[in-house]
Amino acid sequence: MTEPNGVPEDCPLCFNTDVVEIDSRSRHPGAQYMYCNKCDLIYITSPGILSPEEERARYLTHENTLDNRGYVDLLTRFLDKAVSPFASGGRALEFGCGPGPVLGELLRRRGFEVDLYDPYFSPGLQRPKRGYDLLTSTEVVEHVVDAAGLWDTFDSLVREEGYLALTTRFHPGPRDFGDWWYHRDPTHVRFYSRDTLKWIAENHPWELVLLDERDTATLKRISRGT
Repeated sequence: MTEPNGVPEDCPLCFNTDVVEIDSRSRHPGAQYMYCNKCDLIYITSPGILSPEEERARYLTHENTLDNRGYVDLLTRFLDKAVSPFASGGRALEFGCGPGPVLGELLRRRGFEVDLYDPYFSPGLQRPKRGYDLLTSTEVVEHVVDAAGLWDTFDSLVREEGYLALTTRFHPGPRDFGDWWYHRDPTHVRFYSRDTLKWIAENHPWELVLLDERDTATLKRISRGT
């Protein structure tokens, strides 16, 4: 896929120009997917990206509330696995909280002081002078078009020795991508893998302290000189 001027869309995370189109079997109008062989990101090109109004409307259909026991249990397991072994108390940011900030409430119950941010539902990103002790981002990074800008923001929000805990389903590789259910959600536009997270740790001030096989990672903020 190329932009109107005939130039291929570069990787939105590492800006690599050596990218290839892959078969996604997508049913989304205009959707075409590219694979970056440098950072392992798979991404949809601009014509397939929803408008902000369409995206927000889709998020409003989610039933992510404290009354949804399955969702609460899912987040509790995430906290037990990706947060509690590394961080306890302090100031936390739930980044991408959506219309119902359930994770923020669960963090408060565990002793964190919690701020919320979501471009549609809790705008106005706070930037504490000291930085956050913990940033959580569950099922968020796959929605953010500006992947490089997102990680620059994460870099700036978390203090050194603080933690970033996230979930996003790791893609199976370009060969099997077309049969993968996760890209069928039209709000999913950036697809990470374990190798993508490893690239991020090598090129941003982070150390991977947890990286499972499916969808969860915890990174520790380190100094740029480390």
